[in-house]
Amino acid sequence: MEEWIKIYSFDTQYQAEMSKDILEQNDVKAVIINAKDSLFLLGEYELYVHSSDEKRAISIINEFKGLTKVDSFIMRGPVERLKDELEANDITAVIKVCHNPRYVLDNYELYVANEDVPRVVPFLTGEQLKGWSNAKSCTRTTQTRFRIEILNHNHIPSIVIKKRDAKFMKTELNIYVKDEDLTQATEALRELKGWAKVHTASTISAAELIEKQLGKEGIKAIIEQQAEGNYAIFVEGPNCDEAKMVISQQKSWKRLATYTEGMEAQYAAGLLENSGIETVTIFRDDITKMVDIDLYVEEFQLDKATEILKTISTIDNE
Repeated sequence: MEEWIKIYSFDTQYQAEMSKDILEQNDVKAVIINAKDSLFLLGEYELYVHSSDEKRAISIINEFKGLTKVDSFIMRGPVERLKDELEANDITAVIKVCHNPRYVLDNYELYVANEDVPRVVPFLTGEQLKGWSNAKSCTRTTQTRFRIEILNHNHIPSIVIKKRDAKFMKTELNIYVKDEDLTQATEALRELKGWAKVHTASTISAAELIEKQLGKEGIKAIIEQQAEGNYAIFVEGPNCDEAKMVISQQKSWKRLATYTEGMEAQYAAGLLENSGIETVTIFRDDITKMVDIDLYVEEFQLDKATEILKTISTIDNE
């Protein structure tokens, strides 16, 4: 790895992934090398950055030294309320705003001291979140955001907590509301008042492609799985006719490539867009940081896009 510098070593994969995430949210590309011995599981997870980013990367990591990110969301209110709940139980927490030029919305991240993490876990599982009930679970950030907006419209305060698996990786986003608001919140999220169903897709991937296409036109879309297994797509009432028109002109998308790194997917998409090829990316990192990101192009552009991506591989191998 010429021109790459190791800046930190970590005992756990989670610590390394969190630091890598912090760097990439600040537009610094990072790579994790598993240096553990495969037989004895000794060694460390090493974090590398390009030599030109070394000083900036170390400065960014030092800012977060001694802290662990326990939750985050793209709206401040839900994070602020969890912070209040923690501090009411004598757990000091701090919110850091992540400004990333690659994203339209800021991310509000909640940190606690490393030593307080065991005390925070019962809040993240909901066990210690007294007076709050789980009203809805989602798998993607954008879908959670639209539902929070519905709750806000109904003056229902909420908390969003990202459920983690055994490796502390995100598996779903749980929306909590106060116990006394649970019935109203459940009804609001079920009825989707002010929203209209404009389409039904047979698979989640097809629904997400339509959602992305609508998003490019500035139309918010909520995906709801139906009892029969299909996926209904809802949009806000005033956008109903425009949404139907966009869907009627839905293009024939083909998956071009799959990535495990968000920055690589975005770089490839940007390169194709600059070449006049429209793209759609389905970011599976809304579910976990360890899954795939699919890059789609229109079917008639598939061959041209494939050739362009080959140039990236050629450059990387030189």
